[in-house]
Amino acid sequence: MEDTTAALRAAEELVEALKSQPQATQAQHLVLLERVDKVRSLLETPFDVIEKQQEIMCTAGAMYTLIMTGVIKMVPDAGTITAEKLAAEANIDVSAIQRLMRVALVAGFFTETEPNTYAHNALSQAYQLHAQGPFFVLCMDFNKMFMALPDYFKTHKPEDLYDLKKSPFCFSVGREGKTYYEAIDENPEQRNIWNLCLQIIEKNMPISGMFPWESLKENVEKEPERPFFVDIAGGRGQALLKLQEEFPGAFGGKLILQDLPIVINTLKPEEIPNIEPMSYDIFTPQPVKNAHVYFMRRLLHDFYPSVCIEILRNTVSAMGPDSRLIVCDMLVPEKVEPGRLKELYWLDLNLMSISGKEKTLEEFHEMFDAVGLELVKVWPSQIGATVQLETRLKRS
Repeated sequence: MEDTTAALRAAEELVEALKSQPQATQAQHLVLLERVDKVRSLLETPFDVIEKQQEIMCTAGAMYTLIMTGVIKMVPDAGTITAEKLAAEANIDVSAIQRLMRVALVAGFFTETEPNTYAHNALSQAYQLHAQGPFFVLCMDFNKMFMALPDYFKTHKPEDLYDLKKSPFCFSVGREGKTYYEAIDENPEQRNIWNLCLQIIEKNMPISGMFPWESLKENVEKEPERPFFVDIAGGRGQALLKLQEEFPGAFGGKLILQDLPIVINTLKPEEIPNIEPMSYDIFTPQPVKNAHVYFMRRLLHDFYPSVCIEILRNTVSAMGPDSRLIVCDMLVPEKVEPGRLKELYWLDLNLMSISGKEKTLEEFHEMFDAVGLELVKVWPSQIGATVQLETRLKRS
């Protein structure tokens, strides 16, 4: 007989947490999901784990096929469609449509209103490319890379992992010899999916609730001629938009958004109000001098420390005596705690495939020291492993 005592105790703790948090915050929501996973893990056998992984992979494969063949768009937003009509419109065998949809349906996607007749539900709509689908598609691109990872390690020297032009991802898609970003920039659709994905996953890597921006108000208002906030490689301006949402007017300071032309040139003025867009390559000296704040969010984790040092040096060269460089990234704990911070570890493995790395506090200290910065304070988030590292030029 299986002893379910530990699972029962964990389930009771979950129920108590649910009762005490009828309106859970995002941080509480993530902890509740960890509790749910803990209950299952205490009941699972090794075979159950393998079977669950196959279920997840098969469901993901079915949904990826339905998205990338356009079938998901053929299901009407209102009303229903038959398997036969979907097959005809998509030019796919009808039995294949039925089998793909069965896997999706049993996992909670779509609704089967009558045999082999389908309608959208909230979950399937969320996987559309105009909703949260880009995040899912990008995850599947990385999953395809994992299937090629054994061959990568068999055919490459250990040091190749640190070569920006020999990344596992580019190897998996036949683009070795280019960096990851060079490879995706060759395909505007893929680059657009990447940009949209970064906006979608905002909730699990927060922007606010860490460094106290209001503490800079007096200095920014006192020296309005100095740029307030330079968001380096800031994508579509999500950090600056959030800052203005919390502090309308941004203390009267200038807000500058920097990224490559392929990103900056797609932005419309109405999408980034009160923000000055600027094309900038992080591997060149920072042109904006003596700003109050230079901000790097989800940037340094895209690279190994040796490359990060080069990027940091380019910004340090522009900093004034009281300028701050704030790095917003995830922080890897010294030891793994089973069931906790799962997103940190799977994201780090994805980053390994594109020549990136989530880092420990010691690694950040080493990088900052190498470029003449000192760490003032670690500002943690209540959500996951995200922190903001406040740095300034070293003082004697």
